[in-house]
Amino acid sequence: MAEHPPENPVHSVERALIILEALARQPQGFGCTELGQILKLHKSTVHRIVSTLQAYGFAEKDPHTERYKLGNKIIYLGLKTLNNLDFRKVATPFMQELVEISRETVQLAVLDRGEVLFVERDHSPEVVTVNLDWRGEIHCTAEGKVLLATLPEQGIKELLGNQEMKKYTANTITNIDQMIAHLNKINKQGFAVNAEEMAEGVRSIAAPVYNHSGSVIAALSITGPSSRLSLERIYRLVNVLKEACMSISAQLGYRKDLLNNPANR
Repeated sequence: MAEHPPENPVHSVERALIILEALARQPQGFGCTELGQILKLHKSTVHRIVSTLQAYGFAEKDPHTERYKLGNKIIYLGLKTLNNLDFRKVATPFMQELVEISRETVQLAVLDRGEVLFVERDHSPEVVTVNLDWRGEIHCTAEGKVLLATLPEQGIKELLGNQEMKKYTANTITNIDQMIAHLNKINKQGFAVNAEEMAEGVRSIAAPVYNHSGSVIAALSITGPSSRLSLERIYRLVNVLKEACMSISAQLGYRKDLLNNPANR
């Protein structure tokens, strides 16, 4: 559903977007009857909308199962959007260098509707690595904590208060006040560590990427299995990661003197 619904939505458009979001969550697709039941819409309404989406390439119908799935036009638009994010292009060579140095997976993430969205990823060359999704939770990932730490305290409370801070491991922080204290530490040291907070056996470290105005626009991270990415090794990689972030930020027009300006926090 929309994060901030408009006062006077166009209902046909709104329903089409809701259907697209539903299809995105179900790789096997949905039939019109099933979609109607889930979304509380009449089957004929659903059929008209998905038929229109199909005609324009946003949905496709499996001829064997007669279930609708997302169409290739979604991929096209997604790729066009990602290609328009200039910081991805700037970050790519630095990410490749970090992979060569760390031999772990390097990711670039942004904050999207209360979640971490990974917009670029360079995989580890090692045989044993970690299986990563393209979205993550903000309270238990290094990238999420870096991005959270840029928000004012009230914004952090509102964001975390509107979602479940699920406890995945014994290390997961699930208390908002404890998280705020943790984020203050992250702001001071300039990086965040995920010490097996999302999943046992997985660790990561992340640092912020700044734009020309000094605002944090992304988090760059190194992620790997805890068998290789020990806490000792993580802290050895901190400076390399932060240097890469500063180099990316500098190419985006960022000046280091902005970092100490409270107005840009």
